[in-house]
Amino acid sequence: MVFRLCTTPLLYLLVLHVNVSVLETSHWANQPTERLLTAAREGDPEALGELLANYRKYLVFLARTQLHHHLQAKADPSDLAQEVCLAAHGNIKDFRGTTPEEFAGWLRGILSNLLAMQLRKYLGTQKRDPRLEQTLNQGLNSASGFLQSGIAGDVTSPSQHFARNEAFLQLAEALESLPEDYRQVIVLRHVDGLPFAEVARMMNRSVDSVEKLWVRGLAKLKLKMT
Repeated sequence: MVFRLCTTPLLYLLVLHVNVSVLETSHWANQPTERLLTAAREGDPEALGELLANYRKYLVFLARTQLHHHLQAKADPSDLAQEVCLAAHGNIKDFRGTTPEEFAGWLRGILSNLLAMQLRKYLGTQKRDPRLEQTLNQGLNSASGFLQSGIAGDVTSPSQHFARNEAFLQLAEALESLPEDYRQVIVLRHVDGLPFAEVARMMNRSVDSVEKLWVRGLAKLKLKMT
């Protein structure tokens, strides 16, 4: 699948400005994702702006989980999320699904392509690496799976803004609002599946302090979801 990516700074800023202005008065606020998807595919710019805004923190979280493996400080997850939204804005007619999960999968595909492009640029090569792309896809699917896993049900109490099948979006927003050390220990433990000893090594902490940090992080996360 080929996505037409726009890298023109002026257009990039213009689209963001239009989306922000639209969302300030949008009658699509708090509407179910299925309705937003239908309206967006039919060409409603307000619905599309609201839809992409709802998924932005989800994309930031996914990008962050992969950047710490591959690019570290070489790219900003928020910038990548904006690039995904811009690409989705120009390619929405290519989306064929109808559910929040299908739209999330479509956005992950765009994000995976962008991450692969960033890595090729960083490594100084134009040649595609199927193994790298597979690794990125697996990592993104793992992070998304975590958001939709049992832990989501344990900490999520869906607000009026998110329907039950959209709780993963609420969880992503809550994770992005956590302090960095809380978010990191949760990602290393639950997304990467690392034992506490390895988490402690990566965070340069003792195992005991990491275990306590993890407990506090989950408690903070649950508090944010209520």
